[in-house]
Amino acid sequence: MPFVFAQACVPAVPVWGEKDQYFPIHRVYAIAGNYADHLAELGREEKTEPVFFTKPSDGLVVCREGKSADIPYARETDSLCLEVELVVAIGKTAPETGFVTPEEAEEYVFGYAAGVEFTRRNFQKAARENRQPWEKAKCFDDSALITEIREKHRMPDMDQATLWLYVDNQERQRGNTNQMMHSIPELVSEISKYWRLTAGDLIYTGTPKGSGPIDIGQSFEGGVNGAGKFAGKIVSR
Repeated sequence: MPFVFAQACVPAVPVWGEKDQYFPIHRVYAIAGNYADHLAELGREEKTEPVFFTKPSDGLVVCREGKSADIPYARETDSLCLEVELVVAIGKTAPETGFVTPEEAEEYVFGYAAGVEFTRRNFQKAARENRQPWEKAKCFDDSALITEIREKHRMPDMDQATLWLYVDNQERQRGNTNQMMHSIPELVSEISKYWRLTAGDLIYTGTPKGSGPIDIGQSFEGGVNGAGKFAGKIVSR
């Protein structure tokens, strides 16, 4: 098939413990406010239904175990914020019109990873105040970090996993996935209501309290126990 210009490579994440095996990325979903303590620090009320947004699949930065990733400071902001999250990797495609129940969700999960979700907070604040879309706040280059993906059969239960994040060796966030208001099966099921759940999808499942800004020159490290660890530094673009 002839193309006008060279076709872009499919973004992919290495599979932990496997040589030369990669997980191709389809879509990246994320949930806003899935931890009550995070909503409380923002002065927002809990939502009965999860609120989703998306990230660009080519905006992912992979951080391999034991390595450090450089993250360029985002354009057009003076308030780049970061937060740690558990990431769910989907390994099975649902029927075209198929709704996945929470009871069926586990069979669609390939594995898990630890991740960092970055936000241009100035644009998010303006979007909330003016009831505008979140694209400028959430969808930009290098807007999410992810560790290698671990297959679920090689991992402990992610229902009670500790999340943690340090910035310049100072603890910024600490929480547990048992504090999520919407569980992993519920999130998988809810996404399938509105989009076709597809092999290659990633779901960033939310963050506990402590999300905050980071500046050029600062380093960070963290992870989700059992799912992976990451480290990085914010650099000039």
